[in-house]
Amino acid sequence: MKKWIKHLAVLVLSAAVLVVLVRALQKEQKLSLSDPIIELDIQDGMALLTEVELIERLKFVRLYHAEMKVEELDVQAVEKFVLDMNEVEEAQVYKLIGNTWHIRAKIRRPIARIIPGGRDGFYMDNRGRLMALTSGYNARVLTFTGLDEFNTEEVLVADEINNDSLITNTKLGEIYRISNYVCNSAFYNSQIVQVHYLPSEGFVFLPRVGNHEIIFGRAPSPEAVQAKFDKLTTFYDEVIPFEGWDTYSSINLKFEKQIVAKKK
Repeated sequence: MKKWIKHLAVLVLSAAVLVVLVRALQKEQKLSLSDPIIELDIQDGMALLTEVELIERLKFVRLYHAEMKVEELDVQAVEKFVLDMNEVEEAQVYKLIGNTWHIRAKIRRPIARIIPGGRDGFYMDNRGRLMALTSGYNARVLTFTGLDEFNTEEVLVADEINNDSLITNTKLGEIYRISNYVCNSAFYNSQIVQVHYLPSEGFVFLPRVGNHEIIFGRAPSPEAVQAKFDKLTTFYDEVIPFEGWDTYSSINLKFEKQIVAKKK
């Protein structure tokens, strides 16, 4: 008999706790939602998106507004919207007890801007993914010109469908290999300001210092890119200090294991 009473007491207590929790939850749902606590992970100082811009976009699509109640918040919808933003690489949205909620987002890091003739072009990020230009921020990255075969809208759509094939089978893969190397080199990130593509020569670099052009050729693999930059570094270290920055009109890296430099 006593055992039965104990079981009954446990059931009554559990029911009472459940009622309290349900009422607390119902009360919480009617609370006014606080502004989200936003954490943006900005890579290398490239703030393509600000907290203010993020809030304004959420308000524009009615996923958040000033008079919003907790029960109106759709965490999954907000997370999907933020993740789909052009500037965002990763996103997490979650709500805590009460009316507090968080948005965490990792912002993409562009490493190249491709400018087809007469058009604004598009960015490539450090994962090799393509992205549209942002309206509020102009990223200072390596600029590629002379690639007029690219149609910005078509390329961006194709990238969304199958990024791997683009990187593997087109010049975009070569652009990524060159940009990725330059981006990760303090010296060349400062020295190389523009890359122009010529069908006869491949990629040609325009440096910040020195009145010469660097004929790089093609970039079929990371190893080929590394080898060519190693040759250029050797030339800069062992020849330029004696000859001067303005002695040569061109430095050709296209030939294996040699450098062909042309004086003015």
